[in-house]
Amino acid sequence: MAASNSKHEWVVAPYRRDREAAIASGKGVSYCIDAHRNHRGPYTAAGELVRRVVQCKPTAAFDLVPAQQLTLLSVAPELRDEIPASEEIDKTFLFLLDGRVPGWTKRLAHGLTEFFLDYFKRASSRCSVFFDNADRADPLDQEFIAILLRRADPRRLRVRIGTSSERIDEPLLTALRRYTQISFPEPAAGRAVPRLPGPWKAWLRRRAVGWRVEWDALCNVASHVELAAMSPPSCTLAEFLDSAVARLSPASRQALAREYVESDCTSDRLLANHAYAGLAVAERRKLHHDRKRALEALNQQSLSLGAIPFHHEQANGDGETLLAASKYCMHMDYYEAARDWAIRGLRMLDPRDRGKTYTELTRNLLFASLLLGRFDEAETLCAERLSENDPALLAHVCYAMGILHARYFASSRRDYAAAKRWIEKSLAFTERAAPSPSRTLNLAFLRNTMALVELRQGRPTEAEQLLSEAIDYLATQAPDLYETDCAIFLHNRVRLHVAAGRIDRAIDELTALLRHEPSNSEAYCDRGLLYHRSGRYEDALRDYDLAVRWSPPYPDPHLNRAATLVALDRGEEALAEYDYVLVLEPDHVEALMNRARLLYQQKNFDAAQEDVEHELRVSPANARILCIRGLLEQKRGDSNAAYQSFTVALAADRSLADAWANRATILYRRGALEAALSDLTRASLLRPDAAILYNRGRVLEAQSRWQEAADDYTSALALATGEMQHIRRHRDKCFQAMKENSILAE
Repeated sequence: MAASNSKHEWVVAPYRRDREAAIASGKGVSYCIDAHRNHRGPYTAAGELVRRVVQCKPTAAFDLVPAQQLTLLSVAPELRDEIPASEEIDKTFLFLLDGRVPGWTKRLAHGLTEFFLDYFKRASSRCSVFFDNADRADPLDQEFIAILLRRADPRRLRVRIGTSSERIDEPLLTALRRYTQISFPEPAAGRAVPRLPGPWKAWLRRRAVGWRVEWDALCNVASHVELAAMSPPSCTLAEFLDSAVARLSPASRQALAREYVESDCTSDRLLANHAYAGLAVAERRKLHHDRKRALEALNQQSLSLGAIPFHHEQANGDGETLLAASKYCMHMDYYEAARDWAIRGLRMLDPRDRGKTYTELTRNLLFASLLLGRFDEAETLCAERLSENDPALLAHVCYAMGILHARYFASSRRDYAAAKRWIEKSLAFTERAAPSPSRTLNLAFLRNTMALVELRQGRPTEAEQLLSEAIDYLATQAPDLYETDCAIFLHNRVRLHVAAGRIDRAIDELTALLRHEPSNSEAYCDRGLLYHRSGRYEDALRDYDLAVRWSPPYPDPHLNRAATLVALDRGEEALAEYDYVLVLEPDHVEALMNRARLLYQQKNFDAAQEDVEHELRVSPANARILCIRGLLEQKRGDSNAAYQSFTVALAADRSLADAWANRATILYRRGALEAALSDLTRASLLRPDAAILYNRGRVLEAQSRWQEAADDYTSALALATGEMQHIRRHRDKCFQAMKENSILAE
């Protein structure tokens, strides 16, 4: 069945040759990519597509901005000689420390997607990319493919996915179900079938069903073996394959086994796999060793995250190669791979080995688990390692326990007193280590974590003092590390300044941070937000532009930029920013709400209604969006529904001034003046606002409470920034009424 032009394509078949045959029957296949993680680990598929595209067209023709350079070199680091990158970009890779930038790999996935969409948009005809073995891809490739499936228009770029089954992890599974048309191609019966005696052919067909093996796969086995002189046996699949392999020459068996190893053990050819399994252990290890040496000669960094450590492991080498892969993945925020290589590296060590490699692999396993949100697993690992003798390892374990209690555990499980005790233990173990730059950095980080504990316990002054000590200590004891690692400490001190209302000091601190790390997108984004709060809108916009320039796409700078554009009354530009945020995160609650509010203000009520309905599917109890729904219902003339929406909003959040004020409007129109006055009084206490005070004045005026109404109108005039004639008119009416009453009283 031909795939729909409005959908991408998902082909499910147990054997690769059948998937490729099904894809080959379509039109316009531009790239076929094997996504199996054994090849290059994280971003095997994305990196291969980058390399193919770069080979097709010089990257200079793309006019790459820093964010694109950073994205492409993250997934295909061996292209450093082919992708022109600035000194700042090279330095940026020194700053990418594990855990510092939340959601970093999702940013990379969006950056890759936009790069490919732009590249294929320039093609003269529709293109197609086929990612095979997607079910065996690294989670980061699966994350990228899921985003590409969502964002690519199948009429321009058809994304085709090949898997051996429907058993796939999220988020890729949901993307496949939503954006693809699935097909289950039948094996191409008779393709490459050798001339077999009739009994053999019938026997193979029956066995294919009984063994649940594709007919083509058995025919492939038969094509390597002379069966004419044999009678069909009565045997299991393993016995049949043993018999087939036994009839091959030693050279043929060796060639098949080498073929399997050179596929990085990803081949699904039965005979090659069985020939490999039948080799003596020493022969298998030699094949893996030879493959590893050949790959190392290519001098490509991404191979050291996949095939090279894999073959080193199979050749029964030491744990150092796997540790190197785990370290690199931790540094780049590739936590699933970092954890996997750490686990496998530990398995390679002698159970009695408690040396440096063991400590570092355990450290990576522990912190990768933490950063993946596997908190119970991390806690168990800590408990198992508390009996170790190595101070360095015990320092890591105690720090992990401290940060679990201070930050990661659910609020009901957090124990700041316990966190402080664990951090103190970690400090004691760290101080026992020999002086070194890494020891200095660890001691500074422990002070930073202790500052977090103090802050969470409501002691900001003590927290700031600890942070300042950490910064000064690092600057004096390890100035080289200060240049690359001070950002996290300075950024945390910025947060303390902001919490204390010291906006100017926070801006100065961020400016100092950016002198050390001019590519820190988050610092630009945060400084832009502070400029916005200070009314320096043009400065804010410049910082948001720099935040976008120095990072693959993420929502924050665009969301904040939209708010600044709204403040500058540039509504259409703000809408474009909200639109882009929702391209990156279709269920982004704040973007949906802010766009709905802006559309409402622009009287585009139908579009606002769509955003409201979307957000309520995502966040049914969101008080602010319920409030906007009430406003839309008012516009439709359904005051009962509007009243109910405002009431439900208040049940969700009684601190929402808009809901009180809007419900008061309905009550006023119904003549329920006391109830309206009560709601407006609640609103005014929550947020002194010209419109709220004006409306309360109207209610008081309707009750002939002239002095109180005039007082509210006077307060509203003091707060108002726009047209004020209507407020003055009503205040004058109150003054006139009081004057008339005074005359009558006389």
